Amino acid sequence: MLAEKRTYRVVILFIFVFALGAALFSNLQALQRNFLFADEAVYFMMTDSLVQDGDIEYSRNDLIRYYRVFNTDPKGIFLKKAKDGKLYYAKSWAYSLFTAPLYRIFGINGFLVFHSILLGMILLMGFAFASSANQGALAFLSVITFLFSSVAAVYFLWLQPDFFNLFLVFAVLFLWLYKRTRGDAGDGAAAWGRLKAFLLSDASDYLACGLAGLAVFSKLPNLALMGPLVLYTLIEKRWLKAALKITIFLAVAISLFGINQWITGEWNYQGGDRKTFYGHGGYPLEKEHLTFETAQAGVMSSEGYFQRHLYYPRVYISNLFYYFFGRFTGITWYFFPAIMALILFFARRKRLYQWLLFITLVGEILIFIVLMPDNYAGGGGAVANRYFLSIYPLFFFLAPRKVELKPIVLSWIVAAVFISQILINPLSHSHFPYTHAKRLPLKLMPVELTLINNLPTNAHPPAQRQTVGIKYAWLYFLDDNFHARTTSELEENGFWTRGPHRAEMLLKTFYPIKQITFRFLNNPRLSNTITVSFAGEKKQVSLGYKEWGSVTFTPRKAYRMNDWIHLYKLSVQASKGSIPHLEKEDEDERRYLGVWFEVDIVPVYMPD
Repeated sequence: MLAEKRTYRVVILFIFVFALGAALFSNLQALQRNFLFADEAVYFMMTDSLVQDGDIEYSRNDLIRYYRVFNTDPKGIFLKKAKDGKLYYAKSWAYSLFTAPLYRIFGINGFLVFHSILLGMILLMGFAFASSANQGALAFLSVITFLFSSVAAVYFLWLQPDFFNLFLVFAVLFLWLYKRTRGDAGDGAAAWGRLKAFLLSDASDYLACGLAGLAVFSKLPNLALMGPLVLYTLIEKRWLKAALKITIFLAVAISLFGINQWITGEWNYQGGDRKTFYGHGGYPLEKEHLTFETAQAGVMSSEGYFQRHLYYPRVYISNLFYYFFGRFTGITWYFFPAIMALILFFARRKRLYQWLLFITLVGEILIFIVLMPDNYAGGGGAVANRYFLSIYPLFFFLAPRKVELKPIVLSWIVAAVFISQILINPLSHSHFPYTHAKRLPLKLMPVELTLINNLPTNAHPPAQRQTVGIKYAWLYFLDDNFHARTTSELEENGFWTRGPHRAEMLLKTFYPIKQITFRFLNNPRLSNTITVSFAGEKKQVSLGYKEWGSVTFTPRKAYRMNDWIHLYKLSVQASKGSIPHLEKEDEDERRYLGVWFEVDIVPVYMPD
């Protein structure tokens, strides 16, 4: 048994060495296509500022150094203006602080060197935890399946804190639970040496609380982690230990937030006068005339947050469903080992710590669903649900101690069906986080209507927020079965679908619709059947060669998020496609055309 476990520890070492080699010698600029997606730009610049300037203050030099590494504009620089007029990065600097030493040595590759260390530690901790109740092979498979049959492994490649947050939560739970689940805890110290003696002592609990404080500074909802750590100790009636745990946690968390207050003048790194800059018209300090006030930006102040995100109860109920089964974010498809752990939890005998973990993960999920109802998954640039990475480790420790082969095999089957295309080419899917959901089987899953402003498809500019010729109405395309608009007069308010393929869309309005008419122009086919569905109703119209036609709907109701946001699902499909340039001598149109359409909306009322 011991020899077998040593063998798998060597295998984990080889995985670490392989990851480290890839981290050290990869041409990251080329792999990243000289473009940083999601929140990578702000974390890269903040880490660089810590290394080069020893601070988290944004300066023109930060921008200069960025362009020396990447040829494209940084997308999404989150900044806040302090009372003294200085600009600071408006993100947690915990990840950048730990990455900085390796960035100083290895440059941009230092990010992945850091992630390689985190990966090796997660594998070792997971294997140590699982192997105390299982044979080495099953223990190894359990932790490998946890990471690599989900999209968690994709975030190893992201130059931002998501993988770091996963590690912190995993480490906190391991340090707390290792001693409580070992069958040989009595002689563990002698067999494992000083490290295992530490893991079997109260000192590991105190380290867990310190790391929990760091995890909370990195991502505030991780506060829920302290619930089971303290409650378990209170149930044991160890009052002094519980008080010491809370003290250590608060000392770390308050110290980090206090340092942020001392540097920026705000406890909350996301509070105060906060904006995000995408380079539309330049960045603050790029030119003399560009300042925090004059450069084009999105305002992201925390003031009035809850008033802006107050929605109807149905939104939160829908989010609970989408969280598990949504097309772009459902953890059933993207993190199936979590679902497997949940099923096994309910099917097997449960221990106290498992009930506490279950309550904690339910609480954390509800925090995101309730407090971030229109962005619980981490924004339109996320692959699946990146915020879930801080919750995912709870499921590893929630599962029964005895590992079985069948759930492992099932997890890999589900991964093969739903996310294999992501795992094979993770960086491509990170740059284009919507492509996998445009094909079967994910295309069959329900679209997260509540995330209309943060769907991954919005990362493709021609697909998001397309005007339709009337105020306060926009189309959002959910697949590639349409052609991006050209400058032609016909396409000023209309769109061509792509060949005989069904174009799926969402229509967002700030008013209820009394009547909507679809106007069509057929391609050069002599006969074509156009099928259109709107708000659950379907109609067809037959058209001849370049013939015009129309259908009208009187929708019964919309999906309403609040008093003004109304959402409608719709699709348009031609039965035949045409490439005019190859079919007619006098035609120059080279696109594969289906049917042109525009919408004419009659609102119940028009808001001011």
